[in-house]
Amino acid sequence: MTTRTIQHGSTEHRIWQVLLYGGIAAVVLAIALTQPDYRMAQFSAVAAWSVALLGMNLIIGYGGQMALGHSAFFGFGSYLTAILYADYGVSFVGTLPISALAGAAIGFLLGLPALRISGLYLALVTLALALAFPAIAKMDQLSALTGGANGKLAYIQWLPPTWLPFTVTSAAWVFLTLSAFAAVLFLLASNAMRSRVGRAVVALRDNQIGAAVSGVHPATWKTSTFAVSAAYASLAGSLMMLAVPIVTPDSGGFLVAVTLITGMVIGGAGTISGAVIGGVAVVWLPELSKHWAGALPLVSESDGTALSTAVYGAVLILVVFVMPGGVVTFVRRLRARFVVVVPQVPATSPPVAHAAPLSPTPELEMERP
Repeated sequence: MTTRTIQHGSTEHRIWQVLLYGGIAAVVLAIALTQPDYRMAQFSAVAAWSVALLGMNLIIGYGGQMALGHSAFFGFGSYLTAILYADYGVSFVGTLPISALAGAAIGFLLGLPALRISGLYLALVTLALALAFPAIAKMDQLSALTGGANGKLAYIQWLPPTWLPFTVTSAAWVFLTLSAFAAVLFLLASNAMRSRVGRAVVALRDNQIGAAVSGVHPATWKTSTFAVSAAYASLAGSLMMLAVPIVTPDSGGFLVAVTLITGMVIGGAGTISGAVIGGVAVVWLPELSKHWAGALPLVSESDGTALSTAVYGAVLILVVFVMPGGVVTFVRRLRARFVVVVPQVPATSPPVAHAAPLSPTPELEMERP
C-alpha cells in the first residue's frame, strides 16, 4: 500500500482541516442537543480538565520542566472565581482575566526556582504545592473566604440566550460555553507552539546550551512558559466552577495532581490534542473502571467498587505499554502508514539579474589609504 503525501498548508491539507474542525463542532453540538443534563455536567468537566492538561503539557511536554504541582493553580482558580462571584459580585466572565493574570503572576514567581533546579528536584518542589494547598485552604485565617474544610459554594447562573437558533437546556449551554472557551485557548496554544515562541521553548527543552548560543534567553523563556502554563491551569479551575459549583481544599491537592499527570500520560505529552484525550480519560475512565470491575465473574457489587481502582491501574499500565507516547502519538504512527504530512517547501528565489562586480568600485578604491 502506497503512502499518500500531503503538503502542509496546501489546499488539500486545508480541506482536511476544515472537515476535522467541522466534525468536532458537529459532535459538540450533537452532544448538547441530545444528551441528558447529568451527562452534560460530565462533558463540561471534560472541557475544563482539557484546559488544565493543556497548561501542564505546555510546561512538561513542550518546555521539558518537571512541574507537577499544577493542581494548586487549578484549585486557586476555582477558589478565586468562587470568591469573586459569590462575595464580591463579579460576573463569571469578569473573573476569568483576573484568574489568568493572578495565576500567571504566581506561576512566574514560582518559576524562578526552575532557573536553578530541574528534573527530580523541580518535580519535588512543585509537588509540594499540591501537598500544601489543602492545608492553606483550611487555615482559620482564610476560612471566611474559602469556607474552610467544607469548601466554597458558588452557584453561577448561566442561562442560554434567546438569540440561539435552537433550544438547549442550561446544562447544555454551560457545555457549549466551556467548549468555546476551551477551543479559543487551544487555538492560541497551537498557534504559539507553531511560531517562533514554540520553537524557542522546544529548543530549550532539547538543548539548552545550543538554544542559548542561538540567542534564546533561558531565564526569560522558562519563567514565561511557567507563567503561561499556570495561567491555563488557573483558568481551567475557573471554568470548572461553571460545571461544578463547589470547590474544596482537595480540589487542588495531591490526588488532583496525580489525575493531571495520568491524563497527560494517556493523551500524550508534547501534543496539543492529547489534552482533550486526557480530559476524556480523566472523567470517563474511573466510571468505566467501576463498570468493568462490576462485570467481572464471581464479583459482587461491593467488591466491584473496591476493585475499580485496581482495574483503573491495570488500564493505565496497559496504555503505557501499548501506547508509550500516549494515544495521540499512537494514532499519528498509525496515520503515518497511510498519510504523511510534509512541511511546505519555500519557493526558490529567482536569480539575480545583475551580479555585483568582483573588484572594488572606484569609490571604494579612493577611500583606501
